[in-house]
Amino acid sequence: MYQAFGLSDIGGKRAHNEDEWIAIPELGFFALADGMGGHKAGDVAAQETIRFLCSMVRRIQTNDCVEWIIELRHAIETTNQKIYHLGQSNQAFHGMGTTLCCLCWKDSVIIYAHVGDSRIYRVRNGKLHQLTQDHSLFAKWLSVGKLAEECETPFPYKNVITRAVGTGKKANPEIAVTHHQKGDVYLLCSDGLTDMLSVEEMEEILSCSSQIKEGGEKLIQRAKFKGGYDNMTVLIVGKHGEDLFR
Repeated sequence: MYQAFGLSDIGGKRAHNEDEWIAIPELGFFALADGMGGHKAGDVAAQETIRFLCSMVRRIQTNDCVEWIIELRHAIETTNQKIYHLGQSNQAFHGMGTTLCCLCWKDSVIIYAHVGDSRIYRVRNGKLHQLTQDHSLFAKWLSVGKLAEECETPFPYKNVITRAVGTGKKANPEIAVTHHQKGDVYLLCSDGLTDMLSVEEMEEILSCSSQIKEGGEKLIQRAKFKGGYDNMTVLIVGKHGEDLFR
C-alpha cells in the first residue's frame, strides 16, 4: 500500500554517520533520527531511539487517531527516558541525544511528530510545504523577529537545537495531523540536507523525478555537490498506485 525510499550518506567531512532511519510499510510508520554527542554516542542515541520507538509503536492497538496521538506521545517520552538514562549511566554516552521526526499513515490522515530540527515536508501539486517547524535557536529568533531568514552575516548558532531526545527528562514532542490528498508525497530529512538545499532546489529536483527512489538519490547527490559537510538522510514516502510528484 505504501512505498518508501530511504538513503543516508556520511557526507564529505564527518568521520562516521550518526543519522538513522526506518520504514515499516505494514504499519504505515516511518521515522528518522539525527544523533549528536561526539565519538560513537550520536550513533547510539539515534539507533537506540529508532529501535526502541519502533518496538513501542508496534504495540499500539488502537485505530482511533486521537488515541493514537496520545500513544505516540507516550512512546516518544518513554523512548526519551530510556536514552536519557543510558546517557546518565554510561560516561561514554554522557550528553548524547538525537533529533527525531516520524509519521504514521492512518487511512487519509497523517499523524506526524518531531523533536529538534529534522524536518517533514509534504509535496502536493509540485509544491514543497514544510509541515514541521525547527526546534532550534535560529528558528526561535526568526519567529520573534530578531533575525531575517536571508541575512548578510551567517547566524553562528544556526544548528543549536532547543529540543532533543535524550538530553533531558522530557522531550516535549510536537505532534500534529494533516489530511492526505491523492498524489501527496512526504519527505523526512536531516539538517545535513536542508542546510545545503533551498526549498526551490528540492522542489525542482522532485518535480523532475519520476519515482521516489530517483528523487531521493538526486537530493543527496545535489547536496553532496554543494558541499555536503554533514551526514545527510532522506526518507520519502508515498502511496502505491498514485501519480507522485505531479
